[in-house]
Amino acid sequence: MTNPEAAVAAPSNETPPASHRWEPEIAFTDAESAQRWLKSLPLTNVTQLTQALLAQLRAMTQLSYPPRERARIAELIREQVAHLHTELARRYAGKPQPAAERELEAAEQAIGLWQALWAQYSACLKPLLDRDPELDGVKAKVLQRGLYVGKQLVLVYGLARRSPPASVWQEIHAYFRLAEMLDCAGTAVSDELMPNAVGISCHSTYSHALLLALADPCAMTVKQIELTDRWLQMWARKVFPYPQERETEGPVLLVDLNAGVAAGLVSSAPKQPAESMRFGYPHKLAMSVRGRLKRLQTGADPAELQLGRDCSIDQCAILLSHLDAKWYQLPRSTLGVPTAVVSLCGGGLQAAYFRITGRTFDRGDSLSNSTYQGGARALSLQTLGAVTAYDRGRDEAERTYAWEEWHGTYEPREASLTRLSHMLHRWFLEQLVIVRDPERLRLAHMTRVAQGDEGALHVSMRFYSAAPQALAVRAITSALAEDPPMPCVLLPETPDDKASLILPPRTFNPGRLVRTVEGGPERKWRLTRLLQRGADFERVSFEPES
Repeated sequence: MTNPEAAVAAPSNETPPASHRWEPEIAFTDAESAQRWLKSLPLTNVTQLTQALLAQLRAMTQLSYPPRERARIAELIREQVAHLHTELARRYAGKPQPAAERELEAAEQAIGLWQALWAQYSACLKPLLDRDPELDGVKAKVLQRGLYVGKQLVLVYGLARRSPPASVWQEIHAYFRLAEMLDCAGTAVSDELMPNAVGISCHSTYSHALLLALADPCAMTVKQIELTDRWLQMWARKVFPYPQERETEGPVLLVDLNAGVAAGLVSSAPKQPAESMRFGYPHKLAMSVRGRLKRLQTGADPAELQLGRDCSIDQCAILLSHLDAKWYQLPRSTLGVPTAVVSLCGGGLQAAYFRITGRTFDRGDSLSNSTYQGGARALSLQTLGAVTAYDRGRDEAERTYAWEEWHGTYEPREASLTRLSHMLHRWFLEQLVIVRDPERLRLAHMTRVAQGDEGALHVSMRFYSAAPQALAVRAITSALAEDPPMPCVLLPETPDDKASLILPPRTFNPGRLVRTVEGGPERKWRLTRLLQRGADFERVSFEPES
């Protein structure tokens, strides 16, 4: 939709011909009966509650309600939809892509619920345009509620690792334009579903949606998305979409109300902007973010900075740095960046070991209780070190850790790639990735995963600078015992990075000793610091142990 008039001309508000009219079974006729019906629902059964709410919301679109009454009913149902949003998110949020059937179904249910609720607020837009006296006193609240639903859809798509379609942004823009036309964009309203919010209005909720999308949820963990959404309740009002350009020394948040996309960060506005352009200035927001970053560096408690008690200093610092880059630093141009066709393989350290060495990793579980006494060391070396021409797991590993062909921009330290269909692996954020280009084998970790249209998947990754070396190592638990062997990748020191080890999750313990048992001369390393906690690996620094 490109304007409020188009926004209210939705088919759901039309009355079908009598010969084709469907009379739905509605469970209520007004807000009071709707409240009684909602209290009777099985709140603990997510499936039944979802089906019941969807059926009633869709039935409402076929029936005629006074606009004020429709808004009151929608307000009651909104609380239940928000509850279901949380429950359904447990099933799909942040899951590997392409999504499994159950995950995809849960995401579609969440989207369907918010869309069906949105239709109720959209049905009130034409009466608002017609200056219906019943809505005159609540126009700001009705429009803010519609913008809130749009913001929630941006959140759902982000949690599902998807980009909102153009229709969602067209609708969000139309709501804000109508708020401008009715001169209520800055009118303060209350909203119990935004407990941390400051200065709630159509303006703040619209900016919330724009900034949430600009933060790029597909490059964030579920925890980071939830924290950003919560922080924006307090900060979104710091950015206002002005209809005229203002003087500024920093970047401009540019949005076109006629477009089906979110806002973009640019160095300056067009010389002759269209009437539909709006201009936001994130300088105050950046000052707030950077001020908190500085205080965190001096040891300030995140709770003191209104960041919450459920996040550590490191978690807050990483996320605030990401948000500062997205909200106040111009995106890097990809003009002239080289492209390539490369092969990717997922599967964690087992896959990395196989692809680097050309053979599968043998845990040697029969040695898990061995000690240094007697011939234990000889037995360990015999079992792990001896390599025969036959690798009984090779065929299965070739299928499990198959190469996928991807194409896109390819640079020395990062890449952004696309695969159109037929995924052999499922990809997720902070996953270990083995990359094969025409010249070498490299190791990387995923920094962004986004499901696109028609089955296409878009990923970004950051490379480790060193040439990976696969090893088998054991953690020494005592003088007489060792843990079972585990795959490991050594990243030697380079001009860009110090040497590090990539180990299985939950391996790191400060001061822990590990020793090599395959892949090179026997060495001992003492683990010193956790450098990175990935989704299926840990990268740690170490010191050689004599």
